Amino acid sequence: MLAEFLADQGDWTPVMPGARACLFSLDERPGPLPLQLEHLHFETLFCLRGSVTLTRQDGSFLKAGAQQVLLLTDLAGFTGANVDAPLEGVLVAVDARGARESLKSICNLLGGLTLDTGRVRWWMASQGGCAVVGPTHWSRAAFADLDSLPKSERARWCVWKSVELLYLLSTQEEQERDVPPSPMPDRNLARPLAETRRYMEENLDEPLTIPALSRRACLSATTFKEEFRRLYGLPVHTWLRQRRMERAAELLHTPGLSLETVAQAVGYSSVSQFAATFRRYYGVTPGKYRKNV
Repeated sequence: MLAEFLADQGDWTPVMPGARACLFSLDERPGPLPLQLEHLHFETLFCLRGSVTLTRQDGSFLKAGAQQVLLLTDLAGFTGANVDAPLEGVLVAVDARGARESLKSICNLLGGLTLDTGRVRWWMASQGGCAVVGPTHWSRAAFADLDSLPKSERARWCVWKSVELLYLLSTQEEQERDVPPSPMPDRNLARPLAETRRYMEENLDEPLTIPALSRRACLSATTFKEEFRRLYGLPVHTWLRQRRMERAAELLHTPGLSLETVAQAVGYSSVSQFAATFRRYYGVTPGKYRKNV
């Protein structure tokens, strides 16, 4: 997707067989991005400035902003992709077939790591082929190191960090549960879950509780929680907190909005509680985040 869009833009570097990286900066907002990604190709965007928003088939959105990493392996579940300019970052584009030996070499240099690509593919499939990583301890350290590097070294470094991230994702699922993936919900469950998720998106200022949401979906609370996680890859409360923080970050771009207004708009009656959650999520206070943007 981004590799095709940036084919004639930015500074491309062929880092190793099957892997290349592009340093780019877009000052103007382009039109919709092409929703194309070849089989067994994946892209990793280290976003330094701006954001990329993808629209799912159910109408919900996934957004990757500054200091976050966007992973793309499959775009079949998406209907659109747009950029909020100015957009700046480093894009890593990998052909998994051509990069097989390169990945092995990097893993060996990193201490003989074993990268379970099958588990990574399953994890990405559980995310619908697209995932946003960060803010986490890993992502904050990654971007801090990236900022300190000369531009001539950033392409190679981001390829290495992409492999490291894939390894972390493959071991993450192993640590959480060592069981075969559960089947996706059938259509009879997927539709009310999608409608309830859309309702949550549109009412982030409300006190959204599991009992109320499960009643809205006409499911038991247990079934609602289990099937929501199975379909969307995250527990309900984790997904809701993530979406609220993403919305808060968007609102902090709006001049004149007080922190109290922003907190209330994403369901927090206490500014201090909102600020503490925002800091855990983004690594900075809402006030400092607003100054940075």
